[in-house]
Formats: sequence, C-alpha cells, structure tokens
Amino acid sequence: MRFEITGENRLGITRDVVNVLTDFKLDIRTFEVTTHHIFADIPGLRSDRFALVTHRLLQLPGVSAVTPIDRLPTERRRALLHATLAALGDPVIAVDASGLIAQANPAAQDIAGSPDAPLRDRPLSDFLTDPDINDLRQSQFRLPEREVTLGGQTYLLQVEPIGHIDDGTDSADDAPWGGVMVFHRAARLGRVMTALQDRSHTGFDDIIGDSKIMGRIKAHAKRLASVDAPLLILGETGTGKELFARACHRASNRTDQPFLALNCAAMPEGLAESELFGYAAGAFTSARRGGKPGLLELADGGTLFLDEIGELTPYLQAKLLRVLQDGRFRRVGGTDEIAVDVRIISATNRDLETMSHQGTFREDLYFRLNVLGITLPPLRDRREDIGELANYFVTRTARQTERDAPRIAKDALSWLTHHDWPGNVRELENILFRAVALLDGDILTARDLSTAASGTFGAPATETFIEADTTGATKIGSKAHASSDPISIAMAQESFGAGMDMLEREMLTRLYPDYPSSRKLADRLGLSHTAVARKLRKYGISG
Repeated sequence: MRFEITGENRLGITRDVVNVLTDFKLDIRTFEVTTHHIFADIPGLRSDRFALVTHRLLQLPGVSAVTPIDRLPTERRRALLHATLAALGDPVIAVDASGLIAQANPAAQDIAGSPDAPLRDRPLSDFLTDPDINDLRQSQFRLPEREVTLGGQTYLLQVEPIGHIDDGTDSADDAPWGGVMVFHRAARLGRVMTALQDRSHTGFDDIIGDSKIMGRIKAHAKRLASVDAPLLILGETGTGKELFARACHRASNRTDQPFLALNCAAMPEGLAESELFGYAAGAFTSARRGGKPGLLELADGGTLFLDEIGELTPYLQAKLLRVLQDGRFRRVGGTDEIAVDVRIISATNRDLETMSHQGTFREDLYFRLNVLGITLPPLRDRREDIGELANYFVTRTARQTERDAPRIAKDALSWLTHHDWPGNVRELENILFRAVALLDGDILTARDLSTAASGTFGAPATETFIEADTTGATKIGSKAHASSDPISIAMAQESFGAGMDMLEREMLTRLYPDYPSSRKLADRLGLSHTAVARKLRKYGISG
C-alpha cells in the first residue's frame, strides 16, 4: 500500500514516523520526504492494519493527515517521462558519465535492433562507432550537431549535457554527470522547415478565381491531388504553378508530411545536385563536417516540388530518373544508397514534349514526370477573375504598407481588364503592389497603374488615356506631357523628380523592415536587385 503523510515541517518528524512504522514491524519498500509531506510504499500493509497505523501516526505532534495514494511522486514523474519519451518519434538516448546508457525511448530501442532487450546499462559504443561520439565525457557532453548512422539510417545528432557532479568543490569546470542524445530524422526536419516556410496553408478554396475555366481546372486538380503519383503542372510564368502544387499536397494523403521546393533554374548544376541529393562527409573542400541531407531526404514521406524542371541539366535528369524509378539515390560523394518515399510534383513553362523529341530533355524522364498533368490558363484567358484578384492584392498591399486600402476606380479596373498581362498573375500582383505603395490618395486610377507598370522609379510623367474608337471598343494607351517651353519642361521634370524621390524614400523606408535586404525587396517589387540596392544607398536605408 502507498500512502501520504501531511504535517508540519518540524525537526524529527521523519524519525518519529519511521519509529511508528518500525513498531508495526512493516517492511518499507520506498520512503520519500519533501517539505510537509512524507510518502511510503509498504507492500505488506493491509487495509485493516492501515487503519491502526493511521491512528498512531495522527497522534504524532504535527501530523495532520494520512491518505492512501495510487503512486509515489517519483513513480508519477517516471511515468510522465516514459510517456513523453515514447511519444517522440525520434530516438532519444540518455547516457551517464561513464558512457553507459541510462535511458532509451521506444524509438531508440527499435532503431538499435533490440526492441525486446533493454538498452539500459549497455555501452553506447555497441551502437555508435564514431570515436568522437564515444568519448563524450572528454568533450563534456558538448558536441556540434553532426550526422551519425544508427541502425543503418542516417540521423542528425544533437547532444545536450545533464547537470554536473557535485563533489563539494567550487570548480567552475565540474563535469556533467551525463548527456541526452536526440537523433533527428531528415524527414522530421523537413516537416519543421515546411511549418516555418509555409504559413499560408494554401488549399484549393484559397486560390482566387471563379471563372468557368478556373472552376474546371480546380476540380480536375482536386481529383489528381489524391492520386499518389508524379504530377506535372504546365503553364506560363506567373500563372500560379507553385500555388497549385501546394494545394495538391494539402489535398493529398501526405498533407501532414513535408512539402519542400527547389527552383531548378536558380542555381548551377553542382549546387542544385547537392541541394537535391545532399552530400556525404568530405565530399568537397567546403562541405559541412558530417555531410548534409538533401531535399529528397528532408521531404521523405511528403512532397518535393521541382519548379522549372525544364532547366534541369542532362546529368541531373538521369539522377532524378533513378529516384522516380526505384526511390533510391546516393548523396554527392557518398557510397551508401538511400531509400525515400517522395511524391514529385514538377512544373515548367516550357514544352517538355517538344524538348524530348528534340533530345534536350530525356523522353523517359518526361513520361515518368507526366503520369498526371494539369495545364494552368494564362490570365488573359480568364479576365473575369481580374477584378477579384485586384481587390485581394490591393487589400493585402495596404495591410503590408500599413495604410488604408484605396478604392479601385472604374478606369483602373478597365485598364486592368484590357492589359495583356504577359507576366500573368505575378505581373498583376507586382504592378498593384507598386501602385498602392506609391499612391498618394485613396483612389487608385489608371494613371497610377500605368506609372507602376513602367517598372522604373522616377519614370517620365505619362498620362493614361481611355477612349472609345469608332467601333465602340475601349482603347488604352499613354502619351507624354508636351510643352514647347524648355524652361517649363525643365521645371516640371525637376518638380516631378523631387516628388518621386519623396515617394520612393517613403515607400522603401516603410517596406524595408519586412523585406530586410535589397534582394528580398527587389523580388517583392518586381525590380532588379541592382536598381533597388542603388536606391537604398541613395536614401541611406539599411538595417
């Protein structure tokens, strides 16, 4: 029986309790003492004798209550610890100062290949052969994160010291009396990366567009999303291919797993290879010690989105084909094969079928990628969605720039619906962002859009005109301000330039905290990095 004694924190009360229990000739298995509480576990104590013991204990000075309990405090803490460790999907091993395993969670037991034989009190060297790992005591249980192999699988190891040995000295270098080792799988890191990078949680219902063509595309994509096979998304630049890829991932049975993306056109072949496949320890001079997992490992169990797949080099095409065929690959500089379960969603604005016929893209890879397919329409083919898209982008930009959302004038809406939009939704977003950020007023007009569409700060003043031709069709254009007086022209240009400088400074100052680099800000504004960097230097804007 287990019971709790509550009483005063007086000197000698514990001794008095032990004397009473000894008088009853009770075999005490466990005895715990805290302030105002004494806990005892006495297996042979029956309920009838417990009443007599309780009566005697309550006669002791300072004892106020004796209550049966189901568990002692240490038992409760141990049960909570075991439940916490069991809930962790990653292996966790605690070792003592001599390098013996003091605790291991079920995941560690399974990975170590001994689910039935406890790891406790066994040397850590039985499972890890890295000499630096096995000499943890010398390193004070402080090691930089590194890759290790446990049970034939690769993990990122994190080591944290536990306490220190209290030997009665005041030395600041007291050694820890143990350490906790957490083995992170690459896929779990991929889920963390996904959670940090994708805060939008985009689904099909979040994709703006109620036109007939978009309704058909979204319905078709929803059906394909649940099919666990490679998906190829085709469409012009700026049509929302990554948006649909994320929505397909969220509608699939892999929704709780990682979603990671790689732009195949954004980096040279060597860098793209290491990003995609990772690299082994010592693969090249600047390689991180212990190696590095690639996106395929990080996305294990989830989805990998390969944007601009048509830009992939022939060498990487061949390596990717092997992954699609049997789900296995080797890291750069590595010899061990790694198996992954990843759904590949790829996208391109190029004609892969024609490229495969011309020999610039592997035909076998094209067929592997194009098991399922979606073709997104350009914005000019769904102009009825432009009004809703414009309202969304104007409202979002106003929130980002901390101003009231302006009203879109009729001539501005007409300008938007008649523009050709070669850059599609991305171009629409960038023009509206620039127009709203530079707007001095509460009404967005066609002239504001025309100025923003020029894509250049301080562009020459233009006047947008909207008129009907003899057929009744609306024409949109622009014409430069004219003046025959050179002095007037110079004064107007000087005044306009000063005004644009003021607007530029205000806009860049407001946006820089949210996009704290010239590259991020240039990408958001749809301008060149060089132009934005020059403007930041001009106005003295920096972090």
